Amino acid sequence: MTAGHTGMVVRNRAFEVRSRGIRRANCRASECSGSLRQATFHAMNQQPIRPDPPEPEPPPRAIGSDKALGTRRAIRGAFPVGIPSLLCLILALGPALAAPRVAQAQETRADSLEARMRRLEAVVDSLLGVIADREAAGAPEDELEALRRAAREAAEAAAGTDESEQDESRTGDLSILNPEISVTGDIVGAWLAPEEGGSEATAVPREFELSLQAALDPYTRTKIFFTREEEVPIAGRNEVLEGSGPDGEEEHGTGIELEEGYLTWVGLPGSLGLKAGKFRQELGLYNRTHTHALLEVERPLAPAAFIGDDGLIQTGASLVLPSVGTGPGTQTVTFEATAASNPLFEGGTGFSYLGRLQSFWDLSPSTYLQFGVNGVTGRNGDLDLSSGLLGVDVSFRWAPPSQSRYRELTLKGEWYWARRDIGEDRSTGDGGYGQASVRWSRRWITGLRADWLDGYGAAPTAFQLVPTVSWWQSEWVRLRLQYNFLKRSGVEADHTVLLQIVWAVGPHRHETY
Repeated sequence: MTAGHTGMVVRNRAFEVRSRGIRRANCRASECSGSLRQATFHAMNQQPIRPDPPEPEPPPRAIGSDKALGTRRAIRGAFPVGIPSLLCLILALGPALAAPRVAQAQETRADSLEARMRRLEAVVDSLLGVIADREAAGAPEDELEALRRAAREAAEAAAGTDESEQDESRTGDLSILNPEISVTGDIVGAWLAPEEGGSEATAVPREFELSLQAALDPYTRTKIFFTREEEVPIAGRNEVLEGSGPDGEEEHGTGIELEEGYLTWVGLPGSLGLKAGKFRQELGLYNRTHTHALLEVERPLAPAAFIGDDGLIQTGASLVLPSVGTGPGTQTVTFEATAASNPLFEGGTGFSYLGRLQSFWDLSPSTYLQFGVNGVTGRNGDLDLSSGLLGVDVSFRWAPPSQSRYRELTLKGEWYWARRDIGEDRSTGDGGYGQASVRWSRRWITGLRADWLDGYGAAPTAFQLVPTVSWWQSEWVRLRLQYNFLKRSGVEADHTVLLQIVWAVGPHRHETY
């Protein structure tokens, strides 16, 4: 073998070691060391700098036990002896020495990925095996249930492969244990012109609500709402509601109160719905809606006179039976048993009972119609006395599927018949409302509501007309201008102008946006 050929072999081995280490660790370090080597050689020999001739990259092959010897020979042949050469040697060997560590880290990462792939392949193989067994047995089984069972078996099989990773995933992010927290603010400015003459202007912090919502486990959800409310002044309204009950209008608390706090169970057998706690009951169309989310500033006259301005909120349990489909319609029945604490059951003892039948009809992709019938009954302070409420409601909505945020028409109506026994006295009455709401664009909504109350206790017959204009500044801020025209029997009309600002912080957003 000639000396030139031997030099070429040594040079090729040196080139391979350098190229593998430098290419994986830091290409720039390689370029810098080459430039420094040439500059040092030029300084020592005073010769012009010439770039190294390009060399063909040899085919990749394994380096045996003579790897270190070949490296040393390549270094001695490639660099002159001297202090500048020593600097070049350090710069050249740095990336090569670091290359094994980089390669080791990459191999560790590859092993981790390969282990994960093996676990995924085991899960897929288990699912395919379960499905194949089902098909071979020919057992008729619901497809969804089969997939759920297969997923559970595969999860149990994979659970024992890497317990440490599962423990880390369960405790790695404790933020998933935090509930969704929201705060809603509602302030109202009012200008009143009562029938007796004069006028006044005022403003009140109508409501501030704190909302906590969370999934406790795969089977239960919880919702908790704390509120602080103040009465909104509307000319003539107090005179109507004060005569509807034995002790006048229901007063709002001056402190923070629990408006709702309940648990809901999901995934029960037969698609049953179960709820327990303190909650707004399934009465009509308005009772479930929180105050700040109403289509007007205040609730209609008739429900406020019969069950109070806050609505029917009691503590107990609610059961929703599975819905029954009848062509394009869906029928749903709800039963609720709650402690009789509402003003409807003055001095109530024991439980009150509510039943609701709701019939929903999907007329077209853009139109639906809903009917509802309610019945509520319960005992008063005396076991021989009872109170009851019967109601019917209807709702119609039209909204093009592709433009539901820009065009919408909603028509609603409710009518109630109420009876309350107090000692030897019995209060009866009826009343209701009709409502229309039109969305003209994403931000603008106009509405009109007409109320009628045909006496209840000492309350006079009253008629009220309420036009509104609402503007959504954003998803979290809404402004509303409202006018109340209230006419009581035997007196002149009362007039009120209201300006409402509602805002929300957190995921509990306004339902009507």
